[in-house]
Amino acid sequence: MNKENKNIVLLIIRGNTTQFGNIIYDYANKILIAGLRSKSLFYMMIYQSSESIIQMLLNLYTGHFADSNNRKQILIVTDLIAGIVTFVLFLFYNPSNIWGFIIVNIILAILFCFNRPTHKAIVRDLLSTDGIYRFNSISKILSEVISISAPLFSMIIIKELGFKYGMLINSVSFFVSALCEYNFQVINISKKSNSSFMHGIFEGIKYVVSNKTLFAILVTSAFLNFLDAIYSFYLPYTSSFSGNENLYGCILVSQAIGSMCGALIIGPKINTLNLSRIFHFLLPGAIVLILMGIVSDHTLLVLIFFGVFSASVTMFNVCLMSHIQTSVDPKYLGRVFSIIFTISGVFVPFGSFVASIIDMKNWLIFQCLGISQFIIYMFAISFFSIFIKKNYE
Repeated sequence: MNKENKNIVLLIIRGNTTQFGNIIYDYANKILIAGLRSKSLFYMMIYQSSESIIQMLLNLYTGHFADSNNRKQILIVTDLIAGIVTFVLFLFYNPSNIWGFIIVNIILAILFCFNRPTHKAIVRDLLSTDGIYRFNSISKILSEVISISAPLFSMIIIKELGFKYGMLINSVSFFVSALCEYNFQVINISKKSNSSFMHGIFEGIKYVVSNKTLFAILVTSAFLNFLDAIYSFYLPYTSSFSGNENLYGCILVSQAIGSMCGALIIGPKINTLNLSRIFHFLLPGAIVLILMGIVSDHTLLVLIFFGVFSASVTMFNVCLMSHIQTSVDPKYLGRVFSIIFTISGVFVPFGSFVASIIDMKNWLIFQCLGISQFIIYMFAISFFSIFIKKNYE
């Protein structure tokens, strides 16, 4: 097995192991907090909001940190610390000490802020352009499999072994990730940034703004994140306004299947698509949302439409992520991803806030989202046709 194929295998094991452990850990914690007799809502608010606040405060700095230091070492150290912290929580497990879970979750959120942009950036150091395309496609498929199976395993583990062992499984997943990272073989050595924090952040923002293609991508992604927050907010209400109490669960399964199909479809073609064509994947998703109200009385069609929407979003996201990882100057990658995560951190809560105000618990909300996505699609296609295409192709 050559270096690149070995790196792909290690990246996939690392990513899916961590995702599996995190889902079980998060599921156990939320079930435990939700079962409290008093102050359950307060503790749940602290548990969830602390992650968002920390990410918004640290994202820009951690991107600069990833560009200025050894990315492989950052990943190993953060996963080792996360493994030790969750193992300590396992050893001294006490279901009545809710603040202990919250403090550990805050520590993990801080580590995640350093780990996430570094992981996205190091892919460029480990893989060729074709390797990045293959990795992102395969990784997305397996990620959807994990997202379906992990909650089921969570229920079984908690029922048979108890909440405590959810902490142990997450701890082991972090140590496995660190072992995979230790065996990474760097193929492309990136030039490190020697700038100070403020100057480094300014350099990253200047790089994004001066790159019209990248700037257009970030603007488009920001509005799509805003729409996705509203979409996710209202999705659980489909069971109530459809009169089918099982519909929401069926939609989640349909979306997971759609995502896997989307990743399978786009895999062989991903390296042949230029940027302007990537945005065409937004169109089928917009169309099925616009038509959702028309087919709302036919459950099978509703599920198919949600699956098509999820497939189109997956194809768009996989292509877009691959484009960023292969086209952005490696020395700015960490900062570019930190800017992306910061923008997402702002627009997602804003979208949830707007969703709570408009109070549209019916199929019309998805039609409005479909129209909005179609407008974004037209904007993106027009922009690249007029301003970018001549220089890009």
